[in-house]
Amino acid sequence: MPRFIPSGARCGNSSDKTRRILLECLLSTILIPIMESEFTIREAILEDAWAIANVNYLTWLHAYRGLIPDSELDSLNLEALTDQWKQNLTVVSSLGITFVAMDSGSIVAYSRFYPSVDPDDDQIIVATIGSLYVNPEFERKGIGRKLMATILEAVKRHDFKEATLHVLVNNQRARRFYEHLGWEEDPEAVIGESDSGRVSKVRYRKHPL
Repeated sequence: MPRFIPSGARCGNSSDKTRRILLECLLSTILIPIMESEFTIREAILEDAWAIANVNYLTWLHAYRGLIPDSELDSLNLEALTDQWKQNLTVVSSLGITFVAMDSGSIVAYSRFYPSVDPDDDQIIVATIGSLYVNPEFERKGIGRKLMATILEAVKRHDFKEATLHVLVNNQRARRFYEHLGWEEDPEAVIGESDSGRVSKVRYRKHPL
């Protein structure tokens, strides 16, 4: 439902005002609808590869500048990312499931989970949230929270009992987001390197789901 606010100032006591002034006062309070952003979430399909890769590309440039080497960000290639996502989406199973958030028919966020790849976890019962990214233009609209809730419900449906995720040690914004959603830092597991081999990560855990 739209919310409504008056476009003009609040009218005062008009008992002693002329008909013309009263009419102007009433017209100034015509209600104008303010539409809130609406979005939907669904499981990704192969045809989503380019759109997911685009969100991947934009969010890395926005979120990771200053956190990982510029050379790694500058080497990002949308075509290569698209090919990678085509591969990710070719086989949809419990080995890797991706969800996308849609706004006005366009993909603006995505998240993916798969069995844990950490050697100290049992991948039969522990899933890893491998990514959760929101297009910077659509931040602070609740999309990330809703997407995380959807992913965790899917994790439970696939009979996982716990979930983990890895986040850059210095990414304080992301860490606050996950902590606000009830994720707890795993003090015994600091992931020594990122995919680039140069940036440390820390592991968070959600248990129970």
